[in-house]
Amino acid sequence: MDASKHPILSSISSPEDLKALTPEQTDDLAAEIRSLLVETVTRNGGHLASNLGAVELTLALHRVFDCPADKLVFDVGHQSYVHKLVTGRYGRFGTLRQPGGLSGFTNRDESEYDPFGAGHSSTSVSAALGIAEAERLRGTGNYTVAVVGDGAFTGGMIHEAINNLGDRRNLRLIIVINENEMSISKNIGRFAMAISRIRSTPRYFRTKDRTRSFLSRIPLIGRGLVRATVRVKKFLKNALYGSNYFEDLGLYYMGPVDGNDRARVEEILREAKRCGECAVVHVKTVKGKGYPPAEQTPQAFHSVRAAGDSSTGGFSAEFGRVICDLAAKDPSVCGITAAMSAGTGLSAFEREFPDRFFDVGIAEEHAATFCAGLASDGLRPVFAVYSSFLQRSYDSLVHDIALQRLPVVLAVDRAGLSRTDGATHHGIFDVSFLSGIPGIAIFTPATYAALRKTLCRALGLPGPSAVRYPGGSEEPGIVARFYPGGDDGVIRQRAYSVGAGTRCVIVCHGRMAQTAAEAAEELTASGLDTGVILCEFIRPYDEALAGVLELVPSDCESIIFLEEEIRSGGFGMNMADAFARLFPGHPYAIGIVASDGCFPVPAEGQSVFEAAGVDRASVVAATLELNKEI
Repeated sequence: MDASKHPILSSISSPEDLKALTPEQTDDLAAEIRSLLVETVTRNGGHLASNLGAVELTLALHRVFDCPADKLVFDVGHQSYVHKLVTGRYGRFGTLRQPGGLSGFTNRDESEYDPFGAGHSSTSVSAALGIAEAERLRGTGNYTVAVVGDGAFTGGMIHEAINNLGDRRNLRLIIVINENEMSISKNIGRFAMAISRIRSTPRYFRTKDRTRSFLSRIPLIGRGLVRATVRVKKFLKNALYGSNYFEDLGLYYMGPVDGNDRARVEEILREAKRCGECAVVHVKTVKGKGYPPAEQTPQAFHSVRAAGDSSTGGFSAEFGRVICDLAAKDPSVCGITAAMSAGTGLSAFEREFPDRFFDVGIAEEHAATFCAGLASDGLRPVFAVYSSFLQRSYDSLVHDIALQRLPVVLAVDRAGLSRTDGATHHGIFDVSFLSGIPGIAIFTPATYAALRKTLCRALGLPGPSAVRYPGGSEEPGIVARFYPGGDDGVIRQRAYSVGAGTRCVIVCHGRMAQTAAEAAEELTASGLDTGVILCEFIRPYDEALAGVLELVPSDCESIIFLEEEIRSGGFGMNMADAFARLFPGHPYAIGIVASDGCFPVPAEGQSVFEAAGVDRASVVAATLELNKEI
């Protein structure tokens, strides 16, 4: 990092240094942080607009609270970059989202200032409530603060946690709602905003404190007067401009205030500390603040690609084109997303078929059961969802979709290892957990043409199915090796360099076909004649195995199953099990190369595939080891 460009920021090694700054220096620091955010995120990729909007809010939090004794829990954690910068990680910030570098989210292994890791939405209040209860039981007196974006309130888990607050309102728990896109309360309009300005000024807080103190000292009736005054004030406020969700639940609500006005945020946070009960602080921030392109189009700068990434949507965009074509021919086709229309490629579908497009918010479990309802009444729902987010839908998949054999199509995006977002976004579990659910077909296209034909097939099935595909674009090497004459439109297993004399066959699916082919070429050059079979579908496994065996030569000696998902319950184990059941005396030596019982996190200079043990070198080594024993 070039400290000369950030003279104040480079001097901050902990929040204590931040507290020593004058207000003017703190505002200058905000400008330095914004400059560094734009420079780093546009180079490395990551979440830009939300972090630019949260600069003053984060500085205020660290100036008011005493971290790490007080705990800051960021929802999702994608808006924690400023938090990282003022908690001793400035020197490493250039490694953001790089192998061996800083995570793009909060991470307990990274810093004592990250008390709870994140990556998925709507977990913060549940976690913060648990932490606050632990602090209460230990009698520490520490505060716990959950920083929640308004978008997280589309997820039911947030509301479950707030409902669970119950009589725990005396906890030292503060929930900061960072509203930057949509309104979450009724108090809108000029009058309401004028009232909120009065209620969030230092003079208001001082007057309220003095009044409460004076009344409480009156003998015999003082405490009763305080309670009566609070009730009257609440009645008048509600009569004038209504209450809101939090106040209706009996929570102490404060705001809204301008979240980009650091001084005002600090004042309201200090009042929240003094109130003596669980409080909700509502701030309004501007996404992309201080960077005009991001302010004008915050959605475009929500998640920024790394410099040099020239991808144009890849499989997600192709899925969007295919689903639009299919919907134009079939009026029963519907598109469903859990707040990810742009990320999953459904934006065009939303424009072309608004009546058949449903964004349910960050509520994947609801999305799956909603799809079940659509399917039960004759429609053909397609739920486009990232593999790592589909994990939240498991009960709905089992109980509401599979048990009733409903024809719901899961378009499982970002399947496989995540190169940049890390362990929270690895799509390495869906094959295993879907394989355990009766009746679900699993398609594994590795090319755009295969994606189109498998989606067509999936929509014609009488029961549930999953079409899983990776992030990024198709590999030209896979197209050239496995489809040299073009795709014939038939869904089947495909062979590359498999024929008489092939001693070993690597069986794979998805983008692992590229790694498998490169490993096979290296093995063949070293004297072990090796070929590859690419599976376009993997479940039903018996049927998938039959397609593989049609291509395996009679003189083959060993078969390696390669996948980038977890080994336990995955493709390799299920195929090996099918072998054992159907052909108990088969002559092949069987090996499995998969992500083995870990959350792969690459070290500096290492790819995520190397960290998972599914890179070319690992495949070559495993294949040679297996064939040593023959």
